[in-house]
Amino acid sequence: MVSISNSVFLCELSSRGFIERLVMKGDPEGMNWVLDASYLHQAGYPDEDKLFGHFGVRVDGEDYTSSAFPAPALLRSGENRVDAVYGFGRFQVKIGYDLSGDEGSLTWNIALRNTGKGPLTVEDFGIWASVAYVMFKDPDVRRNMEQSCAVFPSVSKHFSKLACVRRSNRGPHLGLYAVEGETRSVGTFCRFENLFFHDVSPSLDGILYHRLVLVGDGLTGSSGSAAAASSDWIYGGEGEPVTIGEGASLTWAYRILPFASREEFYELAGRLGHPVWDVPPVAVKGGSFEAAVRLPEGQGPSALWLEEAEEGRVVRRELYGATEADGTFRFRLEAGKPGEKKLSLQTGGGRTDSVVFNVTEPIREVIEARADFICRELCAGPDAETPHAFLPISNQGESLGKAVFVLMKNAIGTRDARQIRKVEDGAVLYVRPKWFTEGDFRRPTPLYGHFYRIFDLDYVAHVFYLLSRFGGGELVRHAPEEYLRWAAEVMIVRLDPALHKEEREREETEMLGVYILFIEELLRDLERSPELREAYDRLSALWRTTGERLRAESDSYRGAVTEHYFDNAGFGPTFEALCRSGHPQEATRYGELLLANIGFSNDFRAQNPDRWWEALSYMIHSLWGGLSAASALVGYETLRDPEYLLAAYRSTMAVFYCYDWNATATRLKLRKGEAASTYSVAGPHLNRPDLSRNRFGQSTFTERDGEIFKGLFQGDSGYDWDMGEELAAYLAGFGTKTFLYRADGEIRCVNGEIFSEGGRYRVTSYAAYPREYHFYEENASYVCGEGEEAGVVYYADGKFERE
Repeated sequence: MVSISNSVFLCELSSRGFIERLVMKGDPEGMNWVLDASYLHQAGYPDEDKLFGHFGVRVDGEDYTSSAFPAPALLRSGENRVDAVYGFGRFQVKIGYDLSGDEGSLTWNIALRNTGKGPLTVEDFGIWASVAYVMFKDPDVRRNMEQSCAVFPSVSKHFSKLACVRRSNRGPHLGLYAVEGETRSVGTFCRFENLFFHDVSPSLDGILYHRLVLVGDGLTGSSGSAAAASSDWIYGGEGEPVTIGEGASLTWAYRILPFASREEFYELAGRLGHPVWDVPPVAVKGGSFEAAVRLPEGQGPSALWLEEAEEGRVVRRELYGATEADGTFRFRLEAGKPGEKKLSLQTGGGRTDSVVFNVTEPIREVIEARADFICRELCAGPDAETPHAFLPISNQGESLGKAVFVLMKNAIGTRDARQIRKVEDGAVLYVRPKWFTEGDFRRPTPLYGHFYRIFDLDYVAHVFYLLSRFGGGELVRHAPEEYLRWAAEVMIVRLDPALHKEEREREETEMLGVYILFIEELLRDLERSPELREAYDRLSALWRTTGERLRAESDSYRGAVTEHYFDNAGFGPTFEALCRSGHPQEATRYGELLLANIGFSNDFRAQNPDRWWEALSYMIHSLWGGLSAASALVGYETLRDPEYLLAAYRSTMAVFYCYDWNATATRLKLRKGEAASTYSVAGPHLNRPDLSRNRFGQSTFTERDGEIFKGLFQGDSGYDWDMGEELAAYLAGFGTKTFLYRADGEIRCVNGEIFSEGGRYRVTSYAAYPREYHFYEENASYVCGEGEEAGVVYYADGKFERE
């Protein structure tokens, strides 16, 4: 082992040339920021060849790897630099680790040199940058909080970045910045163990390994072909081989630095010569798009252009803007047709940077089309094999999210009696007899062989509760009060451990779930119903007990554990519950986990909450991405910190990519109203190259990836088996609300557009059903009357007003 250090980092290198340990000296947690070989051995994962600094290269049709190389020459230059040199006959790879910089950074140099006769064709070159993205098998979540990080990639030709954010959100975090050479992409590979069917909760742990693609498509050594990952035109076309002349070299350099916050991550990028963008994640068809970019002094853009896909080809359009006195370059353009847009600039130094945003249909149209599609195509009729079911059929309660969404849309948006009737039929004739033995709410059916899943009851109760909100004239099978009773009885079983025999079920009653979305409203309606007073007293006592337990346990972060060891399905609802129950100090502890969980990137599709196990890759997960985003918005409304607002909005817009029928950069194209539960952000996805930057449903794993997924389905295939609750949560938040806040002396708008007009501001909402406008810093709000909407309002002198 060889050690080098400076005032910031201690770096220990193996004799094989990879980093074994990278520690920040000022870090009180002493976190090792790279994956540790000893943990791999402990977990039984055979992946030492993927540790930080290992590489694979394909030259003239032959594959070479550092892991197969006996031992590189380790050349030391003083106390602060080591070069690992691998000689492969016709070429040489040199990996340098340099801690001699004045600012206390680590410079990671990579060079591939042609040492033979004649030209050398490099078809693929990738190097592992495997930081500590680990879900530790440890119910004490502090290990996952302090010794693990989420990784948010920004892929750009010359200015790629990785933001590695400690899951506690306590800095220092780790930033990796490209400063020389081209980075084609960032791929991932996953190892995991899932004991879901072993009567174990928590049941899942794993690791993501990250691989920088320097040349080619990144699929060297994996099963699959370049074509599997080529559908994303945004990053496609850059995987061609590179020829190196005799005696010449290809070189790359990355600077690794600690950072304390999202703002500092970009400040450091600017100091290293990266353009710093201010770009909204989406614009709405018919609206406008405004962006700004700050470049290093003297590096104004020599070109600016927009690319989008039209009829199977990529169209490029030149753009123009103006540089302001502070050196910021600003421009505005019409949003244009729906679909992904790639906005690029070339600096005066000839290097290229890009950002990716989306133009969406008005979200109202997305919502209405989705409800119509569900009721036309995904609600089984009375003569189906499984009458009145919601397709595709799954034993998990998540499959009922479609029913929840349809009811929520009808409660908030356009009423459709046929849609309400279809859900009511399903609730009575399918849901109750399937999830409860002989329809008895005290006897949940063991749908997973020898156990039942407590979390499924959340979805069942939500369906029943939303039915109770409709009038008697809109319901056919039972009165609203009966559905209210059903919802209360299911939730009592959900929350009372004394009603369950087995340890797994008793433990899971204490875990939060989607019921946080409706529990307070359910209690309010029960309290108003004298005949349900006993149910109210029982359920309200259970809820108070839950709130007090969450408050008392907030120091231990127990609420971050669900059926998995560390889960945004745990800390998101726990944060929201503590906000709603009046415990802001305790809520903030979990709020930090939520902020660390929500990505920031140059690509709107990578700004989602961090989750991996449904895709075995960094991904957008529609359900828990949307619910984590909704929890962040509740956090903003409670704590009034704009970081929650911004995180909530950018992650919500990423989730809507799973519903976007205009998307052009993913192989799965959707019909209007159709959806997919997952989008794999990584490209390439090294476990499943065919899923690279593609949308899909979890059922895609049933044929190839083991019994765990087969046990969740009943022979159905489908893209959207667990979707819907996130749209219900959206409708209760950004579905009706638009927000103003102050930043850098300006008034800004979230979930809408804002324009200054003669001393006042014109605010146009992007909400599906625009009814509320809030500017909390000015204590100003505008709320429409019953049944009204306001797509545009004006703000001036501390108040909102209609035209």
